[in-house]
Amino acid sequence: MNFYFSEEQNRLREAVATYAKIAGADPQRDIEERDSEFSWDVLNALGEKGWTGVIVPEEYGGLGKGAVEYTIIMEETAKELIYGPQNLIQAQQGLLAVGTEEQKRKWLPELAKGKIMAAQAISEPDAGSSFQNIQTTAVKDGNEWVLNGLKVHINLGKEAQLMMVLAKTDKGLTEFLVDKDSKGIRYEKQDPIGLRSAPMYDVHFEDCRIPADTVLGREGRGIETFMAIFKLSRLGVASQLIGIARGCLEHAVSFTKSRKVGENRVSDFQGIQWIIAKLTAELEAAKLARNQAAWLHDQKVNHNLETSIAKYLAGVIADETVNKAFTLTGSHACYRNRPYDRYVREVKSLLAGGGSSEVMLNNVAREILRPSYHY
Repeated sequence: MNFYFSEEQNRLREAVATYAKIAGADPQRDIEERDSEFSWDVLNALGEKGWTGVIVPEEYGGLGKGAVEYTIIMEETAKELIYGPQNLIQAQQGLLAVGTEEQKRKWLPELAKGKIMAAQAISEPDAGSSFQNIQTTAVKDGNEWVLNGLKVHINLGKEAQLMMVLAKTDKGLTEFLVDKDSKGIRYEKQDPIGLRSAPMYDVHFEDCRIPADTVLGREGRGIETFMAIFKLSRLGVASQLIGIARGCLEHAVSFTKSRKVGENRVSDFQGIQWIIAKLTAELEAAKLARNQAAWLHDQKVNHNLETSIAKYLAGVIADETVNKAFTLTGSHACYRNRPYDRYVREVKSLLAGGGSSEVMLNNVAREILRPSYHY
């Protein structure tokens, strides 16, 4: 594995970072954060640059790149507190992994160009990581499926033209492609503490009729479809956590270097230096783990273990960084007009995205306890 980005990947990183810094500084972002509104202008700009279709093959209107480029985009946008194309990548990965040719040609071009939004509808009031508790049902009726149930914690549910819904059929859990224009869908907006620029909804399906050909993958094999999506999308969440940790640490360290205490600066004290050094070392470790998992994905090598490790380490360092920022900056961080409040809220929300740290540890343990595993 090459631990360095290629020249092309570095150009992408610089371009995304430059755009995200400008977009993140727009006062409109504060309004969207306050009112929990989606940044459609950001999505359109990302789409015009091709970044919303980074993993989509060129034949479907995308850039035809891989997981490494995807994680670059997610990290750099998150650093400036911009909600990147995570939802779109999830949908694209599902379609590319198990979608029919007809489904790909119907949805991928518009998703790749950021013309429409997508959402994943998995969680329910009594079902998070425990898929066996999913109660949403899909019953076949002639040439249609009839969906009934409640999905919760759905980011961009109402904004999404395409929703991927996990439901129970006679053959087991199955993933469905649900068009927003389908009748029988009701949205209930929520008021989350974080990720407010990706509004959250409870989504009610009430005798919602969808065509028979909207099954994604195979009926009864919804878990396989889910894993085909989330093995990659977890790297996006890890990248968001890493990006936020970078942004938070950058702000805090800058403060310690400028703030004077007597004849010294805050950064002159060894205790402060140790905090900064420890956070930086752990952040670099998380980035390397994420890069390895992304590289393995692009090599088409199994990366269940590496992805879970990357998501876990990214969560640990992001959580520690946003907490230690208050140690580094003191009362300076305790105001709403400074970014630390939002850093904390974004991290707490992202820690649950794609599976909590405890779920990641379960995944790691499962992989290393296999008879074939060797240290």
